[in-house]
Amino acid sequence: MQIMNGKNLKKKQLLKLKEQLLQLNEKLGLAVVQVGNDEASKVYVRQKKNMAEQLGYTFYHIQLDEKISEKELIDEIQKLNHNSLIDGILVQMPLPNHINASKVQDSVLANKDVDGLNAYNAGKLLKHEEGLLPCTPSGILSLLKEYQIPIAGKHVVIVGRSELVGKPLALLLLNENATVTICHSKTVDLKKYTAMADILISAVGKKDLIVVKW
Repeated sequence: MQIMNGKNLKKKQLLKLKEQLLQLNEKLGLAVVQVGNDEASKVYVRQKKNMAEQLGYTFYHIQLDEKISEKELIDEIQKLNHNSLIDGILVQMPLPNHINASKVQDSVLANKDVDGLNAYNAGKLLKHEEGLLPCTPSGILSLLKEYQIPIAGKHVVIVGRSELVGKPLALLLLNENATVTICHSKTVDLKKYTAMADILISAVGKKDLIVVKW
């Protein structure tokens, strides 16, 4: 069994990114839009702020009331779309139930869509064309490549079908010529599929869902 150290890869990629940023003639701006006061979201936003500032980005935190309407939220995003100081926009999830998350994500300009979640970038991924990618699937692929894990021709089983991780990860791996099976909450006999995997990826955030016996 090989343990893949994601922290080492993170350090390497952050150093490379910082060097690239130093070569630019301008300071890039990242805007994070947060609706409401979800405690987990506060932690994530703070982490993003710290990382952005360490790398040399200008960080903008747009905090909006949880009762904001969908139209008002999209209007705020349009302002960021047209702001030349903002190079990337990230809408912090989750959004309140009265707001259509997909509609909001689609309102972000494709070239500022940090999460790679709007329909344009999702379509680029589907057609195997260059575009912005969701970070977690991209990170998983980078980790596999860093440790030279063969992907082409392998059977990859993904447990989870979210638009944030499971689905885009399946497309990324298909583009790497893997054979991909997606399992989810309605899958009958999950163990049967996981036992067949050359590469098994759990993308559901549920502890002890997958148990390995040695």
